[in-house]
Amino acid sequence: MTKSGKSLFYFGIYVVFTGLLFIVIPEPFIALNHLPTMPTGWSRVIGLLALVIGTYDILCGRGDIKFVIQASVYVRVGFAIGITLLVVLGQMPITLLAFGAVDAIGALWTKMALKSEASKN
Repeated sequence: MTKSGKSLFYFGIYVVFTGLLFIVIPEPFIALNHLPTMPTGWSRVIGLLALVIGTYDILCGRGDIKFVIQASVYVRVGFAIGITLLVVLGQMPITLLAFGAVDAIGALWTKMALKSEASKN
């Protein structure tokens, strides 16, 4: 795996783990992050979506699928911006910024890895 592939692979593990927490222990996980309460079924739907996205990240990182790795940088930055807007507008608690920060940091890691790989060519 290239450095950029590894960055997406490891980010995918984080996303899968987060999805599993929403599926397996939704109420404690939501309470821990001060998220609004929701029916357990909806929490698990969010978990399943994260599980699917994380699995794609793992597979594309492992397979070094450059198009997806490059696109993931913009998608993750977009997610971080979206989360920030939801917090600023008072629709979500400030604790959610941690999720956006992880996405932004992961995107930066991938962007730096892609830049490093491009300079070697």
